[in-house]
Amino acid sequence: MTRLIPVIVISLLVASGCGAPEQGTAPAAEQTAAPMEQIRDQTHLFRKEGLVEAKVVNINLGGKDFMPGGNLAEYEKDGKKYQVFFTLRRNADRAMLLSMDYRDILDGQEFVPAYGGFYGMDGDIPTLVFQKQKYVVVVAGLQLEDADQAARMIAGYLN
Repeated sequence: MTRLIPVIVISLLVASGCGAPEQGTAPAAEQTAAPMEQIRDQTHLFRKEGLVEAKVVNINLGGKDFMPGGNLAEYEKDGKKYQVFFTLRRNADRAMLLSMDYRDILDGQEFVPAYGGFYGMDGDIPTLVFQKQKYVVVVAGLQLEDADQAARMIAGYLN
């Protein structure tokens, strides 16, 4: 009989829900939203030649709902208007997943081995997207040869 008492007590505690979280409430860790990643002003990394404007964007970088904030530069050179923008993620895995999300919106995408990125059309805008370590970089508005040159310039400054 003395051996049955602990079994009965434990059974009663389990049946009454003792120690279990209340139904309908999430643990405290799930109740708090993940903090938004801090966007650092890195506009000084953009090349100055042809630069019209450089700014920090808090959300929807490049006008994309799935993009977080980052740094954006608008250029005009030789009659061509284009944008270069990048976002710094917490780690390379997050950057890779975000670059794949961007890749998925490109029509007629082709793999660009030099960057491990992709080039295609975002609507009617030719776009190059690639990852460099923890960064996702986009060059929008240039044909591949010119986008390649712009990408090499910014990639050289990102570490």
